[in-house]
Amino acid sequence: MAPAMMKLGPLAVSRLGFGTLSLSPLQSSLEVEQGAELLCYAWHRGVKFWDTAQIYDNYPVLLAALRRLPQPPVIATKTYAYTAAAAQVAVEEARRALGLDVLDLMMLHEQEALTLPGHKPALDWLVEARERGLIRAVGVSTHSVACVLAAAEMPEFDVIHPLYNKWGVGIHDGSPGDMAAAIAKAKELGKGIYAMKVLGGGTLYRQADEAIVHVLAQPWLDSAVIGMATRAEVDYNLALFQGRKPDEEIARQVGRRGRSLYIADWCQGCGQCVQACGQGALVMAEGRVTVNPKLCILCGYCSRRCQHMCLKII
Repeated sequence: MAPAMMKLGPLAVSRLGFGTLSLSPLQSSLEVEQGAELLCYAWHRGVKFWDTAQIYDNYPVLLAALRRLPQPPVIATKTYAYTAAAAQVAVEEARRALGLDVLDLMMLHEQEALTLPGHKPALDWLVEARERGLIRAVGVSTHSVACVLAAAEMPEFDVIHPLYNKWGVGIHDGSPGDMAAAIAKAKELGKGIYAMKVLGGGTLYRQADEAIVHVLAQPWLDSAVIGMATRAEVDYNLALFQGRKPDEEIARQVGRRGRSLYIADWCQGCGQCVQACGQGALVMAEGRVTVNPKLCILCGYCSRRCQHMCLKII
């Protein structure tokens, strides 16, 4: 049974989307063809919404998959562009790299309420590109409650892509309840909503069932994207999105997959995660955090203290 299709602004997407950061050089050692095979596997099971970004550097993976499919999925991508020129470069790069005449959804990436005005020239160009038929929808991704509230009032945006999970891991400026209330307001004002970091960047993998069921219960949700690295993870998440208990063998395969703590290059060196680590696995070295994998038990407590989502379990 394929996952339900949902309205996301002017787009129709599967309720489960594929977060392709897990197939990028930032988080994965999979070859292009391996990543493409997994995307095709998910597409044939009804996962027909893919999320990527300019910074993920994985357009070749998506293109390899697109060449194997009879129809493309809906693809969302993102840019950190400030200027009209940079926004144009981002759109043209995505169109060329993905072999698409029209992009489904282009978003301003990882915004705060205070940063939105600085990106206004880029946003204005994206709106113009939408009017010219180069893109179908314009959106914004954010980890911030204040940004959701600000974007909700902006007619330029069709879609908001907020961070949301049951425990609020990664929210910059409020509680899960604050974020849910802000998203509900945005939904009331007509914005399409698709959630990210449902599993807290992988740190909530031990509570995956509870986390996914909680997000699916939110009345404002149109779709949610989850990073996946194996066929078993695709099947496991599909079962939960369809209200089914995952097959026991699939659950065993997901549970056996090797994981590690990943520390992103944008670590700020604030040390909050070091203080939160009860195992002594994290240390500060030359202004950034490093992990001793022999001591790390993958509890995820460190990532809950990081306001920049620098720590993820992959």
